[in-house]
Amino acid sequence: MRRSRTFVYLMATDWMILVGTFAVALYFRPYDSSLDMISRYHIIPELVLLFVLAAIFIGIFSTLGLYKRKIQLAPLPHFIAIVKASLIAVAIYVLAKGFSKSDLFIPSRWVLVYWGVLLLITLSIHRLVIVRILASLLSKTDMRRRVVVIGDTELTNQFIAECRKQPDCGMSVVGIMEDADQVATVNSVPFLGMPSTLPDVIDLYNLEGAVICNPELSHQKLMDLIESCVRLFGWVDIHSNKSLALQRSDSADAYFDIPFIRMYGIPNNMLFKSWKRGFDFCASLLGVLVLSPIFIGTALAVKLTSPGPVFYTKERVGRNGKTFPFYKFRSMAVGADQDETRNDQIKDFIQNQQEGETLSKVVNTAYVTPVGKFIRKWAIDELPQLFNVLKGDMALVGPRPVPPSEYELEDEWHRLRFHINPGCTGLWKLYAAKTGVTFNDTVLYDIYYSRNMNPAMDLMVLFGTVWIILKGKADG
Repeated sequence: MRRSRTFVYLMATDWMILVGTFAVALYFRPYDSSLDMISRYHIIPELVLLFVLAAIFIGIFSTLGLYKRKIQLAPLPHFIAIVKASLIAVAIYVLAKGFSKSDLFIPSRWVLVYWGVLLLITLSIHRLVIVRILASLLSKTDMRRRVVVIGDTELTNQFIAECRKQPDCGMSVVGIMEDADQVATVNSVPFLGMPSTLPDVIDLYNLEGAVICNPELSHQKLMDLIESCVRLFGWVDIHSNKSLALQRSDSADAYFDIPFIRMYGIPNNMLFKSWKRGFDFCASLLGVLVLSPIFIGTALAVKLTSPGPVFYTKERVGRNGKTFPFYKFRSMAVGADQDETRNDQIKDFIQNQQEGETLSKVVNTAYVTPVGKFIRKWAIDELPQLFNVLKGDMALVGPRPVPPSEYELEDEWHRLRFHINPGCTGLWKLYAAKTGVTFNDTVLYDIYYSRNMNPAMDLMVLFGTVWIILKGKADG
């Protein structure tokens, strides 16, 4: 998964600034005059701890948008985000110190004050001054990323014109591609051919990326282009009517006030896979242990108030289209899944997305038991999915698992989301409750997650899901 040079540079320097400013604050804190210099070197384990905590801080920086172009190119919002990031970093350190009671955390308030001030000043100077100077210098060299714009629209003209006006944006448009025999030259940028010929011209024009500026592409055509560009470059930026739901979300970025979303390849490095599996397993095991009284109480309530099994176990489609047994506490009367009316409604819902029908759960409430109504409202019926996570069939965060009958009704591009394990929750859960969200939109959220997943996003989704549950909207 290839990240932009700016992203990698900023993340690395932010990490160094977080640890470096803390080291400076530690070194210059007041010491008892009776201590020799060697005694001061106990700061090393404290720095190692902060080095680890810095991973969490980088995730917070990402959540605040500090790695998005629309923030980086706007000085005031950028400075406000830096202030928030500095305050939150210090606050997290203080909270961690209070909960852990470890000697590795610095008890001195002055050190934390020094660190907070140094962090704010250093981040501001580096990001608002030094980075801009570097970007200006690089714009005068051939270090800008050479990209092709796919689409011949008014948006294409605007994008190319703004790239010319703002060379420090980091991109140089080499040419245009469109499904046509020939298009007019736009702002002296040549026509390079049809998108299907992209692999043939990469070396010829030394291309390093692509930007899709075609609002009218169908979902299937858009996904085919995304897959092709990601395979060739490792990333692609997209502006399309079919991705409007994503462009309006917090996940969107922008070029010159034009909303874009960026897609990468599915993470395939062993470090990330090990982290995700390890985190999912440990968190699920902890969840089962901590919530065991709720498991037992729910099982008794289901068994005593409704005839039938405690668990509802049915096949669901998982990674690469393979099925697995999916666990839930039974919240409906036995036989509810054989309701032909509901099955017809689901079929009609999936196959008529072109009419823009918005998303809602297709549930025949006549089958929901009294206990089922309660456990569905607070997502207690979903807790057995933690066993699916422990088995490795699911992840905590991922695309929504679907029954085989629903999977068979879906278009080819819908199935792209199942290149990873399905999840107990996901971006689809956070946005499904919003008005105007269609089935296609939720699929796009799943695909976006699979191409952009990272530890910070997983934590954001998990905390967001907890908030939805606490509001009693889990069954939305």
